[in-house]
Amino acid sequence: MTADRGSPAAKRGRRVGEFEAIGLLRSLLAPGRQPGIAVGIGDDAAVLNGRRSRLVWTVDACVQDVHFDLRWLSLEDVGWRSFQAAASDLAGMGATPLGALSALVLPNWFGAREIGALGRGQAEASVELGCPVVGGNITRGTELSITTTVLGEADAVLLRSGARVGDQVWLVGDVGLAAAGLELLRANALERRGARGQQARAGAAAREVCLRAWRRPQALLRRGRALAACASAAIDVSDGLCGDAHQLAASSGVRVVIEAPALAGGLRPELASAASVLGESALHLALRGGEDYSLLATGDARQRPRWARRIGRVEEGVGAVLEDPSAGRVIPLRQGFDHLVPTGGAGVIPKLRRVRRT
Repeated sequence: MTADRGSPAAKRGRRVGEFEAIGLLRSLLAPGRQPGIAVGIGDDAAVLNGRRSRLVWTVDACVQDVHFDLRWLSLEDVGWRSFQAAASDLAGMGATPLGALSALVLPNWFGAREIGALGRGQAEASVELGCPVVGGNITRGTELSITTTVLGEADAVLLRSGARVGDQVWLVGDVGLAAAGLELLRANALERRGARGQQARAGAAAREVCLRAWRRPQALLRRGRALAACASAAIDVSDGLCGDAHQLAASSGVRVVIEAPALAGGLRPELASAASVLGESALHLALRGGEDYSLLATGDARQRPRWARRIGRVEEGVGAVLEDPSAGRVIPLRQGFDHLVPTGGAGVIPKLRRVRRT
């Protein structure tokens, strides 16, 4: 069967991924430098030249069945997560939030109780981050969607494009826990395995840590501001360490090398416990899992804060790779979460070519 030339199907272009779509829109919406704009499309947030400081502006959408599944999250959790996700972009830029706008698309089954639950989650995150909600919009739709715009300020901003050859690669915060929490919910693995005694207690503790990481992530605003004084580049890890390391490398025109022993050595023991229950690699979860909202940064070894873990280095070249000396190989890191590629469900973790289990 062929599509009629006048039909909508005949007019559709080929499918594109998220980053190609951003590039296409960037060429149309921001073809060159514009007065008053210090940083446009292409970083964690846009930067405007204010009178006394830089204004940092970001927007983030959280859509049902793309970013979350209501079987595994309360509406309070959804409100919290959507707000923290938007604020995390400011953390990646080293900015302080000033205020937020919230645009809600509410399905027909949403009533006063549901609106109250969602709003409580947003309010808790707003108070936690010191970022008041000052306005927004509400409309009706087929699924729940929360779009949060956050405006912040910074004296100097961190960009993805500042990494230099010879820099160390730093990780601030944890990776993999949120992905493990999601996978535990999907598989219901701890209950199915029927662990007993000490193993059951350790498994239950790991489950709670991982589920909280998934349901209640925390934007690292204070750490981001501190990095602005010592790092050369940074990005918030929302779509997975693989993809975000690749984005930082591409923006800086360098090669980012993640050293497997250094990354594995700093992973939380709860991640190792959860990975064991899932029959998965903790390193895979750390590399591919997103939504922990940690920070990936680069900088001079002499400037590294004690709370930033060294997990690699910056070299001449292109792209991002995982270096695994014990296996004698280097693995390209390319794929992160792509919002425009169907995954068969919210939060699916794409598979990495097998690396050694931790």
